[in-house]
Amino acid sequence: MKEKLYIIGFGPGDEFNLTECAKTAIETAQRVFHTRDIPLPKIMSELSKPVSGITAVLVSGDCGFFSAAKTVIRDYSDIYDVDAIPGISSIQYFSAKIKTSYDDAALISLHGRYGNIAAKAAYNKKIFALTGGENRVRDICGALCRYGLGNAYISVGERLSYCDERIVRGTAHELKDMDFDSLSVMLIENPSAANPHMPLRDDAFERGDIPMTKEEIRCISIHKLGISPQDIVFDIGAGTGSVSVEMARKAFDGFVYALDAKDDACALIRENAAKHGAFNIEIICGEAPAALDSLPAPDKAFIGGSSGNMDGILEKLTALNPAVKIVANAITIQTLNQILEGFEKYGITDKDIICVNIAKSKKAGDYDMMIAQNPVYIITGTGGKALL
Repeated sequence: MKEKLYIIGFGPGDEFNLTECAKTAIETAQRVFHTRDIPLPKIMSELSKPVSGITAVLVSGDCGFFSAAKTVIRDYSDIYDVDAIPGISSIQYFSAKIKTSYDDAALISLHGRYGNIAAKAAYNKKIFALTGGENRVRDICGALCRYGLGNAYISVGERLSYCDERIVRGTAHELKDMDFDSLSVMLIENPSAANPHMPLRDDAFERGDIPMTKEEIRCISIHKLGISPQDIVFDIGAGTGSVSVEMARKAFDGFVYALDAKDDACALIRENAAKHGAFNIEIICGEAPAALDSLPAPDKAFIGGSSGNMDGILEKLTALNPAVKIVANAITIQTLNQILEGFEKYGITDKDIICVNIAKSKKAGDYDMMIAQNPVYIITGTGGKALL
């Protein structure tokens, strides 16, 4: 028969917040480990040596929310009869303190994790976040400011449940230079957060004299890319940023790097990104492929314009990520041939080519005439090892 193991949510930290069920389990246990006092690897080592009687492992917060409980249950359910006893989480405690509900909030942990807080704040009106490690309050507020969200309203709770508990509120700009305990709780509020599921019409974008990928072509091209929420996406030859903005909505937990060599195009991208709340876009003013050198590996890449550098762009993309998904647009036969030659040269597989011919209605007196637009080739492929 297996020995009993209780995983107990300890709440923010003060023993006063333990549930009666948790207190009873602790009192009856033959040995008790607390992740606050003992490193998790040492606890795991001790758990691998079962002893007679009850063992209790106390984990901070609630054992069901970004907790060490997941690891303990996974690794030791075959050795112990495991039960989890939930506690009051920091989110619950903090929301009660500031009299704010969290049923409509995104709940995230940035404790020791990579997190794109700009993307989260761009598309969620309310976020509760646990901080820690390299993701301190001042770092998060600084990141929000860098991406245009300096006016987001922030509430910070530190040392919750202890006698020196502190709650501070202000904008990200006001809090970005303040110091807080590493393990704090934040509420980030952005009332103007964009709805990432809403497509955008052509007339929603500022255009100037910069060419723009039209609405129907954007729709098909982005669909072909199959962007997932956490993807890193490149928009090469971003122009007005219309594709960047719509891709940013698809990658609402990820990031879009919009590249263009023209200063006026970069200004338009910045304007359109701000207009539509697409704060998970990084604008790179430079010419590909050289401008790609300092960027992270992309999951997906859209090529709207290459300025004659198609071969170098495809070489760089497949070097950064051999499995990158690529969609390229072409309106001339010459560009189509360059793309196909590059796909062949760099081992890009799952090739798919479509030619889209669109006509739009235009009023002519009492009649509606269909006006044909230039046909556009949409070429899709998945990166592969260079065949040189």
